[in-house]
Amino acid sequence: MGQGWGLAALSVIAIAVMIAAIMVVYSRMLPAGAPIGVSLACVAVGTVTWLAVTIILRPALPAELVAPIAALGGLAALLATIVPRAFGAGAPGSVAFAAIWSVLVFVPVAWLSFSGLGPFGVRPIDQGGSLAINVAAGAAAVGVLVSGGAGAPPLRPSAVPRGFATVGVILLTLGWIGWLVGAELAIDDLTPGILINGAFAAGGGVVGWLVVQRIRHQSTTLSAVAAGIVSGLVGVSAGAPMYGAPAAFVVGIIASASACLFTLRRVGDTRRQQWFIVGSHLIAGAVGLVALGLFANDLGFLFTGQYVFVRDQVICCILVAGWSMGVAALLWLVLRRRGDRMPRSA
Repeated sequence: MGQGWGLAALSVIAIAVMIAAIMVVYSRMLPAGAPIGVSLACVAVGTVTWLAVTIILRPALPAELVAPIAALGGLAALLATIVPRAFGAGAPGSVAFAAIWSVLVFVPVAWLSFSGLGPFGVRPIDQGGSLAINVAAGAAAVGVLVSGGAGAPPLRPSAVPRGFATVGVILLTLGWIGWLVGAELAIDDLTPGILINGAFAAGGGVVGWLVVQRIRHQSTTLSAVAAGIVSGLVGVSAGAPMYGAPAAFVVGIIASASACLFTLRRVGDTRRQQWFIVGSHLIAGAVGLVALGLFANDLGFLFTGQYVFVRDQVICCILVAGWSMGVAALLWLVLRRRGDRMPRSA
């Protein structure tokens, strides 16, 4: 029990590192001069929302997971509010978006992810909370992009020094793998496999992204390496302990290649860098969840020949993405109607 609480504390630290790294690496998707205080406020709202609901409803989850999931709530709120902020939402609107989205989307989806009890009798497996972080937040980005992208002002993006971005990617990788280890709540015989699978998935992600970018654009860039690492880690997040290293590498390739194909097409068509969040979180996360149904040791379709596991993973991805997309689109339409937008010169 003591080990579980210690790993829970380390998980919170790892997620805090992820949040700080994402604030650096993803700042290029926000307008120049975007206040860091708004980002911190959105993180705080997402964190407090989960804690408040836990106190009131007392979900049947291990007590050691409460604090790490609260930190994940802050991470998810940060990701979910990037597109509204890029489209001009002011501080009050961004914080309100984070609060309402966290209550309506993150909390029930986190409950689904970590309890494994879903609607209609489906039972997803999502040890790392990929449904709540990646699928839900990525779908929120889709909801805002689709409902408000055409009318959003063209904001000058923030510039991040290359050295800062590189350090951010390194910290994001370390924090992400640290969370995957901490989610097990024990240092046991699975821990070395989680570390190896995280590294292999990140490596596979780099391969997948670079190959697709090379084929489509005949170019190889450092930003593509970073995108591949993120997509690969997202792809393996749902079940890092449940793969062999070769399978984790393949999942990283598939998740990252899928994310790259989607992102390059949408960014090319719209000139909106924010589609990266959709590609590397929603697409890569959904691919990873479905791949878990195929490749998971002793559980996946390739091992058992049973399709039920795959079916439940697909159904949960569809339900979560559709719900989050609808909630985010409605919230953004309300914000636009109320006029909670920053000046066009921001």
